[in-house]
Amino acid sequence: MQGPIYIILFGLVFFGVGGGLTYRQITFRQDALEASGAVMGFSENCDDDGCSYTPRVDFVTQAGQQISYWSSYSSNPPAYDLGEEVVVYYKPDNPEKAMIKGEGGVFRVIFMAVGGAVMLGGMAFFAVNIRNSYFNEP
Repeated sequence: MQGPIYIILFGLVFFGVGGGLTYRQITFRQDALEASGAVMGFSENCDDDGCSYTPRVDFVTQAGQQISYWSSYSSNPPAYDLGEEVVVYYKPDNPEKAMIKGEGGVFRVIFMAVGGAVMLGGMAFFAVNIRNSYFNEP
């Protein structure tokens, strides 16, 4: 009977990670300012599994300060082209704390979808176990 509960908890953790990242992005944008930026380079991180590319975006704040922001997300292939225009959200009191609009969206959706599917599967497994134990008892 414990198997389904562990499956449900595993799915809940995945769903929670996706939901937490989504919540973090929503709350970040609430008091952030918007600027137009351009992808000016990439940091290449390679290991035995291949390489991933982290974009560097340069943008100018409303106060006229030039900022170079390194994304917290990497991908292979690169998610952006060199010179591509992007929208950046940044904190007015700390412009180095920034986020590219839509950044990590696929990552969040995958975590929430997998977590939700695993939770539903665990709940179905739990329901089958309950039904079988209810009908098998005298």
